Amino acid sequence: MSVSTGKTPHKRGQRKNTLDIPQRFLDRLTPTVLETPRSTQQKVEEAPNETLTLNKLFNRYYTARQAAGAAERTLEDYRKHMNWFRCFLASEYSGLDNFVPNRDVIRSWISHMLTVQKLKPSTINIRLRTVKAMFNWAITEGIIKESPFDNVELLRVPEEDFQVISKIQERKLFNCCELTTFTGLRDALLMSFLLDTGLRIGECMRIFAEEVDLQNRSASVRAESAKTRKARLVYFGSRTQELLVIYLAWHEQNGQAPNLFLNEYGQPLDKNWATRCISFIGKRAKIAGVRISPHTFRHTFATRYIKATGDPFSLRRLLGHSSMEMVNRYVNQDASDVREQYEKFMSRGNE
Repeated sequence: MSVSTGKTPHKRGQRKNTLDIPQRFLDRLTPTVLETPRSTQQKVEEAPNETLTLNKLFNRYYTARQAAGAAERTLEDYRKHMNWFRCFLASEYSGLDNFVPNRDVIRSWISHMLTVQKLKPSTINIRLRTVKAMFNWAITEGIIKESPFDNVELLRVPEEDFQVISKIQERKLFNCCELTTFTGLRDALLMSFLLDTGLRIGECMRIFAEEVDLQNRSASVRAESAKTRKARLVYFGSRTQELLVIYLAWHEQNGQAPNLFLNEYGQPLDKNWATRCISFIGKRAKIAGVRISPHTFRHTFATRYIKATGDPFSLRRLLGHSSMEMVNRYVNQDASDVREQYEKFMSRGNE
């Protein structure tokens, strides 16, 4: 006779694959423990990505370059060139808040700069390279898959002769400076300093008075002031030295900033002021046929140096170039130099 236990009997050896779990325990298990609800999963899959605009892309690029220690001059170029691109997009495409431009937009921009703004190919290429660098960075960061500059070539730039200031024109420029006044003395010093050192105007404006060595006739260009971020020494002649003796005496008494070149109030001057100042002196001197600018002074220094020494390697260090590419352009002599060398060759051959 069997005794009832209240349990459901099952045959020996029969597999039992069920659990007798009270319902109150099942109710405590949340859906996230059991499985991802279909509605939640669908929301994740259908969540739209944040719209990438040119403004957002540029801000990320600018921050990255800033964090990488880019020079302030480089960052300024980023802002300036991107602003020109924005102006074009605002006028032709009603702004840029809702899209990243494609190659058709880039080609339209090039056409606009050529036909409407009538810019030189070299100027256009500078702007294009700056914007192109941003898109190349975005590709390496995985932000975009292709650049709008793909299959868009830079413009061909005809190799033009450098404009050089002659000795006669140089005298005319200095004759316009009244050395008995502070501004006249300072302007003469600025031109003499540029002609002797070959400095870029931005580097020149960032030179500190304490970095000038009168005895050794040299000046230090700090790494943070140089375009290539490499420190170097430049040198100047006796005329610049004499002007500096008088100017530095005034600077010591009246200077309110460490910069070498100051205004009459003792405040530092920038490269835009220097460019306008030198251009104005060129107009007063009635110089024709040559654009009187700080960069023309740099070309003049380089051309005179290579003619006098024939040494492009030391010239590269003085100019602060990272490669020989630009320096080699000064080595290519103009027609008059070639004719002069040819006549020397012929006279030796006839002898």
